[in-house]
Amino acid sequence: MEYAGTPRPVAAPTNRSDFSTLGWTITPDNETWTMQEPFGAYSWYAVNDQPSDKALYDFTITAPAPMLGVANGTLESRETGDDGTTVTRWHLDEPASSYLVTVAIGDFRETRDRSESGVPVTYWTPRDRPRTVRGLRAAADELDWIEDRLGPYPFSSLGIVLVDSRSGMETQTMITLGTTDYTTSPEVIVHEMVHQWYGDEVTPVDWRDVWMNEGMAMYLQSVWQADDTSTPLETVLGRFAPAEPLLRREAGPPADYDPATFGRGNVYYSPALMWHELRERLGEEEFWSGVRAWPEAHRNGNAGYDDITTWWSERTGEDLSAFFDAWLLGETSPPRD
Repeated sequence: MEYAGTPRPVAAPTNRSDFSTLGWTITPDNETWTMQEPFGAYSWYAVNDQPSDKALYDFTITAPAPMLGVANGTLESRETGDDGTTVTRWHLDEPASSYLVTVAIGDFRETRDRSESGVPVTYWTPRDRPRTVRGLRAAADELDWIEDRLGPYPFSSLGIVLVDSRSGMETQTMITLGTTDYTTSPEVIVHEMVHQWYGDEVTPVDWRDVWMNEGMAMYLQSVWQADDTSTPLETVLGRFAPAEPLLRREAGPPADYDPATFGRGNVYYSPALMWHELRERLGEEEFWSGVRAWPEAHRNGNAGYDDITTWWSERTGEDLSAFFDAWLLGETSPPRD
């Protein structure tokens, strides 16, 4: 198949402040980046743009030097031609949903790192802002912390690319982050790396279950913050718990949210609190064993509400359907123990 065109971003179904459009974005400096949850990949290539349809990807990106193209997976080659262009070729060796695909074109500097477990980590940062890489380099150590809880990293490489955005996205194996202090903070990097298991390796069947991605990422982010700052976890959770009932009223229950408010805090904070309540109910060993086993049991697959509730009930030998229904479908917030 061959096609051509002039891609442009599309409107996002959200009232969030950090983004209003999705898909192919060109900056005033003629740099390019993409973020596209829940859709927007269709704005720049022919694709069945919904989360349950995964595919393998290879990218060949030609850019005017000194710009170069960054994408998912591993960098196979990088060549600068006599015509003044740089050609990069990338290979993604695990299937990905279209919303998890990324392409960024800019004047990037590459910095290489490696986690203690041996995962190669690369950082692609603006060449004219050399200090931006400093804050990213905690990612290798943070990945080791996550692996202790979720098991081995599910892909062969990890990268972070910084772009001119106010948002961030868990694009598979190559996380796309805006250059704000918040989006490059250690806790956000932990959040996006947790998504490589919850959201990337196991992707929702449809967007009603985006809570599966965001709830666990927010919960692990909170656990990491508690560990990193020697703060009681209840104190960290307490920073957002009071807002949870209001979010539920304004945007709907996490698994039955208002489609016009995609990505609001109700799909982050409510299920994060739910996972903590489940941890209290099941105990440390059973909870963390299940959290670790879920992505491996559904490797490179998709899952929906019934899959999750049934799996946890069967694994624990306890009917948890009422528990999940109350937290994820209830109009009012369940009481916390």
